Amino acid sequence: MNREAIRANLTAHLKYLSVTLGDRSVYRPENLQKAEDYVFGNFQEMGYAPRRQTFIYQRQEVSNVIAGDQSPGGYYILGAHFDTVAGTPGADDNASGVAVLLEVARLAQNKKPSRPWTFIGFTTEEPPAFFTPYMGSRVYAKRARKNREKILGMLCLEMVGYYRQEPGSQQLLFPLQFMGYPTTGNFIGMVSDRRSKPLLERLDRAVKQGCNLPTVTLAVPLGGYILPDVRLSDHANFWDEGYPAIMLTDTAYLRNPHYHGPGDVMENLDLEAMTELVLGLANFVGREGK
Repeated sequence: MNREAIRANLTAHLKYLSVTLGDRSVYRPENLQKAEDYVFGNFQEMGYAPRRQTFIYQRQEVSNVIAGDQSPGGYYILGAHFDTVAGTPGADDNASGVAVLLEVARLAQNKKPSRPWTFIGFTTEEPPAFFTPYMGSRVYAKRARKNREKILGMLCLEMVGYYRQEPGSQQLLFPLQFMGYPTTGNFIGMVSDRRSKPLLERLDRAVKQGCNLPTVTLAVPLGGYILPDVRLSDHANFWDEGYPAIMLTDTAYLRNPHYHGPGDVMENLDLEAMTELVLGLANFVGREGK
């Protein structure tokens, strides 16, 4: 796979979302709509037939954007939220996740996976929708459960662009600092609940085989409630509906000092690490189920 092409595409996605648009919160509905349209348009250009899952939040229409194969026999999901909190350009949170989502979807379209995959841009992940029934991912997961859809696994891209090589650049939650986890922020974290551990293990193997980005895994019991910080994204809504799900993350505020602030700009992101993540995920998407 052409690393230069991947990097160029990642750069274009980051620039449009975090520079051209910037704040994509519900308080900037025109930008939130443009971000939604951008994801839809990119899926369309790749040859997918995307659709919108629309609902009303704060008296405005918002939509998840869905592309790919939702086979009744079961399918996998790769997803990322395209909204931001108010007042931030949201390069890492979460233009980085959307950029990786779009690139993996492009590569999957060019090389058909052996199992059905659906790619989703989620709306309204951030406050004030967070922890409410109006999170885009909660709407999707609840409807999927109601319709008895068979989701084989959901991968959530939540801030995947910020990496550091300095010792001590990675903070750790209690009690993880006593469990041998690394304190250099140069890895992609993968977090599962106990039900999702087999998926986590397969994902970790495939990413390691497909790229040079270090990985660190964590499987938490009790749906993550024992360590609430690991529930802070779209994957938790799938856990709560009984679906296997993994959060992939650069660990957000445990590493990135610009979290939810005006300094969350694309110049702070590591395009080489993001390119490696695309390659690792493309390897998993291409081989899962073989």
